[in-house]
Amino acid sequence: MWNVRYAQEFYVYGEEPNKFFRDKLDQLPVGKLLLPAEGEGRNAVYAASKGWDVVAFDSSIEAIKKAKGLAFKNKVEIDYRLATFEEIELELNSFDAIAFIFAHNMPRKENHQKMLRFLKSGAAVILEGFSKNQLNYSSGGPRNLNLLFSSEELKSDFGSLSTMELQELMVDLNEGSDHRGMASVIRLLGVK
Repeated sequence: MWNVRYAQEFYVYGEEPNKFFRDKLDQLPVGKLLLPAEGEGRNAVYAASKGWDVVAFDSSIEAIKKAKGLAFKNKVEIDYRLATFEEIELELNSFDAIAFIFAHNMPRKENHQKMLRFLKSGAAVILEGFSKNQLNYSSGGPRNLNLLFSSEELKSDFGSLSTMELQELMVDLNEGSDHRGMASVIRLLGVK
């Protein structure tokens, strides 16, 4: 499914970074960033342009091709790997930040907790994803309730963080053709 979606010439989610990701990343000291399920590379390219050492992964070869093209266009380098959450293996305790931007996957809790192992103590966690209420809107996201987030699920997934802020809110998305219009999202900020 993802290879078909990303094979289109245009960037399905646009070339600009997610606004929440951009705003929060800009407040952090530059370091090493992990971007799971990064898709076409918009967030990875932005972070690299700000000096971050970026490692990203996705299960779609078409997404990686587009991400590498976007990186070339913007004259930055990103380490982008073809892998699923289950397949990816990285050095433990080696990243200064991680961002899950609309990274909806199963098994959710196991995948989230696996990614936390790659973070240093004191590392930042940034997450924006669709809430379960998103089924009421046509602005993007999975149409499967189990792939959408609730605050309770995310509190459980990220319960080991030393600090965590969660917010569920309505936003007006304008991210390419597939994230457009009013949407119900959950945002998480935390520190390992």
